[in-house]
Order: sequence, then structure tokens, then C-alpha cells
Amino acid sequence: MWWLLLTPLTSLAQNDIDFNEVRDLEKKLKTGQYSSYAEDDERKTRKLRYKHPYQKVSLKQIILSGTEHGYVNAGRTLLRIKDDRPVELSESFYGKFYKLQDDMGYRYIQNNNGDSEYKIKTEHFNSIELELALHEPPLTYTPAPTNKLKTEYDTHLIIRPEVSLLAGLVQGNYMVDLFNDKTAQTGLTTKYGLQVDADWKIPVKPGLALQYEKANYRLTGGGSIEYSSFSFGPQFKTKDFDLFDYVMRLKTQLRTGPFAKAYGQTQNGNVTFNFNSSDLLFVLEHPTKNRWGQYSLGVFYEAQWLSMKNQPEIVSVKASNQINKSFGFTLSQVFE
Repeated sequence: MWWLLLTPLTSLAQNDIDFNEVRDLEKKLKTGQYSSYAEDDERKTRKLRYKHPYQKVSLKQIILSGTEHGYVNAGRTLLRIKDDRPVELSESFYGKFYKLQDDMGYRYIQNNNGDSEYKIKTEHFNSIELELALHEPPLTYTPAPTNKLKTEYDTHLIIRPEVSLLAGLVQGNYMVDLFNDKTAQTGLTTKYGLQVDADWKIPVKPGLALQYEKANYRLTGGGSIEYSSFSFGPQFKTKDFDLFDYVMRLKTQLRTGPFAKAYGQTQNGNVTFNFNSSDLLFVLEHPTKNRWGQYSLGVFYEAQWLSMKNQPEIVSVKASNQINKSFGFTLSQVFE
């Protein structure tokens, strides 16, 4: 049996194995030993390169950052700053928000008194600054002067001449009383006028009117009365206004005629009377533009008071307050 144990040893000795190489390999393994724990320790000692997305800021920095306008949709949640209590919004709202967010990504909401009571996540905030910037600010500007109330008035006076023709019927109540003849109740009248008025901005335009009138009355027995008068006085004309979808204006004149007279051919002979006349005229006219200015068509009504003067003959006048009334159509041209 012993020879079986000695056989392997004899073979190893015969092969002359060199164990020095094995010993060198063991030394190298001991000095260069690898361990995964060593790598973990090395990672822990490295400096971290990760940074938090929101920088840590103070409340003072947030307030000094200024505000911008924005809105928050309904359904978002606000946090009360003092106790982080959530408050859900039942409707959208507009307000002012501080520009700088805190280190947790919240935007602070400014109250009406300038304080902050609530905050909201930045992603739930919607800025409207661009919508409010309706125009680009100028590069340079001059401050607007202080507003001063000024009364409007025309810097220069524009005089507009006007010629007119009036024709119609006259009710000669005074002539009936003067000649004691009812046939003189109705007559025909023609008036030629020259007017000037100021083209002012005020509602009523003042002016001056000159007029020459000639009227004819019939008397019993084929006689007639010829009345003539030259009168003058102020005129007032309103600005144009709408009446039944037509452009209209009103004109009135108050004239005096110191040279009025009436020449009568009666059955008892011819007679002449001199008067002072007072005439009040109203005209409603519709102006139309033409190449010279304004052409007007209208209607008129005039009341006339007569008082005799320098009368050598004895006459019987029952009622000195009787007036002559006339009405008819007018044509006029305003030159501009």
C-alpha cells in the first residue's frame, strides 16, 4: 500500500516544479486587491454637481423684486403663508404677483394693502404683462403741459351777405280802419331784402337786415292803396337743425321804418299818409348748397305796426293798435 502514496510524490519530484512563480503571483494579488466597497467610498467623497431648481431667497428679496400682473384659473390651490393652509379657488382672479419666487417654486400674491398673505405654485401663474403693454414706450418724450380750460371763440369775424325775395298776401287791418273801407282787408305784398350775418359758432348768429316793401290794396269804387317802406334793423338766425328729416333754420328780424307812406286813390280824391313802421318778421327756411353758397326756400310771417306822423289832414282812426299781417314764401341766396 505504501508504494501507492509514494508514487505521486515521486512523479512531482521528477517533474522539477518551480514554486517560486506561484509565490510571486500571491504577492501581487495581496498588493493589488480589488474591492467594490472602496469604489463606493470614493463616490461618497466626490462633490455633488446637482443643484436645486429654485435658489434659496428671503422674503425681503421677494418684495424688492417688484410685481407683475397676472391671473390664476379657477380650481387652483393657494397656500396661506403663515400656516400653509390650502385654499381652493372657486373662480379665476386677476392680481399682482411678486416677480421673484421662493426656493420652493411659489409666487407670492400682493394684497391691496401691499402685504402678502397667500402664495401659489409658479406653474399655475399666468402673466398678462404683454397684454397690458398696448404700445411700445417712446424712446424720448416731453411731459404733457398742464390742462388749461379755454373758452372757445372765433378768432376772426366772417360776414356772409344774403339777398332775399318775399312775396305773399297781406291782411290790412290798419288800412281798413284808416280808409274806413273793408275792401282793403286783403292785399298783395312784395319785399326785397339785403342781409348780412356773422358766421359764428354760437347757436344764434346775429346780423343786420335792410328791406324795401311794396304793398297794394283795393278800395271800393276801383280805388287803390299803394304802401311803401324802407326799413332796417337787427336779424338773428339759428344754426341748422333737423325738422321732419329736413335741414331747417329759423330767422327773425325786428325792423323800423321811419319813411313809410301810403298813397290812396279814393272816391273822394287822392290822399297821402306818412308813418313810422315797426315790423317783426319770422322765416322758416330750408337751405341747400349750390355753387355760390346756400340757396334757401321758406315761408314767412310778419306783423306790422303803423303810427301816423306829420299828418295835416283830420282822419278818424277807431283803433290805432290794429296791425297788418302778411305771410307767404321766401327765396334767398347766401354767398359764402
